[in-house]
Amino acid sequence: MDRGEHGKMSNFAYRAKDEKGKTITGSMIAAGEEQLAARLEQMGLYLISARPIKMTESYFTWERVKRKDLITFSVHLATTLSAGVPILQALEDLIEQTDKPGFKKVIEDISRNIQGGSNLSAALGRHPRVFSELYISIVKAGEATGNVDQVLNDLVAFLEWQEALAMDVKQATIYPACIISAVVALIVLLMTFVFPRFTVIFERTNVPLPLPTRIVMGVSTFFTAYWFLIILAVAALLVAYRFTARTPGGRYFFDKVKLNLPVFGSLLRKIALSRFSHHFSALLKAGVEIYHSLLVTEKVVGNSVIAKVISSARDQISAGGTLSESLKKGNEFPSMVIRMIS
Repeated sequence: MDRGEHGKMSNFAYRAKDEKGKTITGSMIAAGEEQLAARLEQMGLYLISARPIKMTESYFTWERVKRKDLITFSVHLATTLSAGVPILQALEDLIEQTDKPGFKKVIEDISRNIQGGSNLSAALGRHPRVFSELYISIVKAGEATGNVDQVLNDLVAFLEWQEALAMDVKQATIYPACIISAVVALIVLLMTFVFPRFTVIFERTNVPLPLPTRIVMGVSTFFTAYWFLIILAVAALLVAYRFTARTPGGRYFFDKVKLNLPVFGSLLRKIALSRFSHHFSALLKAGVEIYHSLLVTEKVVGNSVIAKVISSARDQISAGGTLSESLKKGNEFPSMVIRMIS
């Protein structure tokens, strides 16, 4: 399929029947419904209905695939392609071995699209909830250089790092989260059950109390009398945070605050910089040019403050600047990282 033909193509979500009468759903690129029907007929499928969708839209809007399943998929595909097995046969093997119904349908759809004339990266691109932009970009670069099996091996190493990072972050946050939860629970218990009993005792004795004690007793009385207002206030703050964090300005403000939190701020910065380094490295190693690599990386660092620095660096590189100097101007990357890049 050449570029001119691709320019006239549309992506169709379709429903079809196989020879056994089973209903098959999926998406495929074609010049029109007639060509779509012809391609499906070559695959033993008979078109029932079709509708055009966006080229980047996935027909399986509900799909959720775990990273471990994606690692298994990548390992199998890399191994079989390295051994010279045709990609369609490799996908058929994966379909038989996969025990997750959702992922099986995704692989089946990828196989049908490749049978219909699509390349692997385009077929993967139909499922953005399963295959990230980085994954697709690396596979596309591998197709351009003829090293799809090699870039898939690199993706396996990258996905394994992501899995290890997620586990490390989970382990690093469990203990502080448990401590904070225990402290909050203790404060609520003291304010609502323990201190009110002491308040009754002090009121009966008519003994003058120190100011700190009176303040604590006052807070306890407020907790007991207006607990529902406290719950409403907390709920309102959470709702306000969620709505505000969805706006670019609000997200940037909260991400800036997160980076300056004691203990957690340093951890979040290290996670963001680790994501930047690994994503950027994986893209460059696959042969993706630096501008597009930065474009993809800024979307996955997980912090809009760091992402803005990367975006600014991308613009400066387009104007002839260097990566190290561009990142240095943002004042968010540690000097050691800048020196290593330089």
